[in-house]
Amino acid sequence: MQGRRVSGGMNDGRDTPDDRDHLTPRGHSEVSNAAVQANDRHDIFFAAVDATRMPMVVTDPHRDDNPIIFCNRAFERMTGYGQDEILGRNCRFLQGPETDRDVVSQVGAAIRNREELAVEILNYRKNGSTFWNALFVSPVISEEGELKYYFASQLDISRRKEAEEALHQAQKMEAVGKLTGGIAHDFNNLLQVITGYVDMLDARLDKEDRVARRSVEAIASAANRGAQLTQQLLAFARKQELRDRLLNINTLIGDFESIVSRSAGDKVRVKYQFSDDLWNARIDPVQAEMALLNIVTNARDAMSGTGEITIATGNVVSTVEAPLAAGLDPGEYVCVSVSDTGLGIDDHAMAQIFDPFFSTKEVGKGTGLGLSMVYGFMRQSGGGVSAENLPDRGARFSLLFPRARGVVDIDTVQSPQTRGEGERLLMVEDQPQVAELGKTILEDLGYDVTHVDSAKKALKLLESDNKFALLFTDIVMPGEMNGVELATSVRGEYPDIQILLTTGYSDRALDAESRNFPLVRKPWRRAELAQRIRTLLEGPNGVS
Repeated sequence: MQGRRVSGGMNDGRDTPDDRDHLTPRGHSEVSNAAVQANDRHDIFFAAVDATRMPMVVTDPHRDDNPIIFCNRAFERMTGYGQDEILGRNCRFLQGPETDRDVVSQVGAAIRNREELAVEILNYRKNGSTFWNALFVSPVISEEGELKYYFASQLDISRRKEAEEALHQAQKMEAVGKLTGGIAHDFNNLLQVITGYVDMLDARLDKEDRVARRSVEAIASAANRGAQLTQQLLAFARKQELRDRLLNINTLIGDFESIVSRSAGDKVRVKYQFSDDLWNARIDPVQAEMALLNIVTNARDAMSGTGEITIATGNVVSTVEAPLAAGLDPGEYVCVSVSDTGLGIDDHAMAQIFDPFFSTKEVGKGTGLGLSMVYGFMRQSGGGVSAENLPDRGARFSLLFPRARGVVDIDTVQSPQTRGEGERLLMVEDQPQVAELGKTILEDLGYDVTHVDSAKKALKLLESDNKFALLFTDIVMPGEMNGVELATSVRGEYPDIQILLTTGYSDRALDAESRNFPLVRKPWRRAELAQRIRTLLEGPNGVS
């Protein structure tokens, strides 16, 4: 049996006059030096324990229910209770509904068996707030081997537990992100083939053949839904290619107020509170709109379609001591908050709200990807997202975009023409089905198309024949050279050739360089591809 050994008794640390006379009978010449020294040690011990910053208590197992007979000031500060509320009570008064009962059982077993124990337990302060307590309990044994007291030292480790939980969450999100990103990449290529041939069929159908047209529309609708889910997966995995622009979020939200209103529903009132001096931010406007609509839709469902949603913007600063969202770096941010008047978010849901496939909705009513997509997009944008319950009722989600400096970008005018005039295009695509589809569509649009399946073959071809108007290449390809490296090489050696990248997947290592080139996301549609190519071929110096 382990434990602390003492040479004498221990009281509650607050000696009465009688106690002190018994320990150090002042005024009696027969008192030995040993007795005086023992008393000094006793006083020094309790003075040190009472002054230390580590919370400590002593309990008496010989009294009913093993009550606390001594606690130091640090224990009072940690728990919020005073001496008169602590002494005489069992330590279980610090437990609450979320305290792990298995840990409580471990503590009880150690007390019964007179053993030392070190555990981490969730305790409650007097004001009802929780804290993680690193608890060490040890029996105090006399020199004769008799159990005298139990001594417990404690430490508030809430910050450490929060950091561990944040790291665990980040690792979990990263692992799931890698899996979903890989699946979405392959799925995007399949969707590209489906949507591409749907567009070709639609262009060739007899307008009077309603059965065939409904069939094609159904296929297109299902493919579009699949494309949306894939984009959400890629956004969560932070492998969605972002095309950001310097803009003011007040303008962004104002431009699609009507869409927000339709998403909120007829019985939901949407209020706007815009900051007049809002900073600019560099954002992918399409993904930002999708993220905001996801949160608005979530708020609408939380209110069962009736209530009030408030969308507000403002400038905020996040610090190391008080980060505004998990994983957010210190700095200046533009905040877009969405508040609702629903019932709020329960603790169970709050802990998992940004996890992929987590949903509180009925089966078939949601994919569980909406908020995880928002989380992934915001982290990829260099910002963060947080959720909290409001004091009165409802919940608030906050999107935090890093502040950017510079002049707001202006949209370019797109070409009204969509068909080619025999221009030669070089297409680089390693997936045979996607390559066959792309070549067919581009030729149908009036272009002369040459296809190769690797960057190396493209450069080899250009050495002997560089009379191409445009290079259309996928970014992610097998081999030593990817599409971004190919585009960079072509721009340097053949500056007259325009370049258009495509991808259904993003690698952060490629993002910086890929931003130097126009891009169309997979699965692209026939009309979108036609428009982008014409804009490049007809724009100033061939660049849109």
